[in-house]
Amino acid sequence: MRALKSRALLFSLVGSAVLTTFSIAALPFSRGLFRVPQTPFDASDAASTPPAYVLLQRASSLIPQGMSVVIRSEPPDANSDSNLHRFGVALLPGRKIRPAALWGVPTSPDVTRDAEYEIVLGRAPSHAPGRLLLEIPEGTVWRRER
Repeated sequence: MRALKSRALLFSLVGSAVLTTFSIAALPFSRGLFRVPQTPFDASDAASTPPAYVLLQRASSLIPQGMSVVIRSEPPDANSDSNLHRFGVALLPGRKIRPAALWGVPTSPDVTRDAEYEIVLGRAPSHAPGRLLLEIPEGTVWRRER
């Protein structure tokens, strides 16, 4: 009876050791295990998500409530712009987010023409859409001129 209990305890310990080893092996050491993430999306496979999050968080303090905003990528990419629109709705509450693209299809210029602010993910646009409010490696924020 005592040998049976000892054997059951041994199997439990070995099983726990195997599970612990697999868990440690699955940790993302290459992504900086001991580094504090800048965004909740740093471990995401979507490369554009962390920069978009940083840019929109920084822009939220510059754009007053109730203002209209268009968020787009540079160079233009309808799929990225569709995602940026959804991200902007989530991260810029109280602002009117105008879509540069929806469902991977660019919108008409009439939709974005009256936006008071423009957020550009990526490099700065070749022509300035207005007064530059913020320039960081992730992108730029502009107050459009009327």
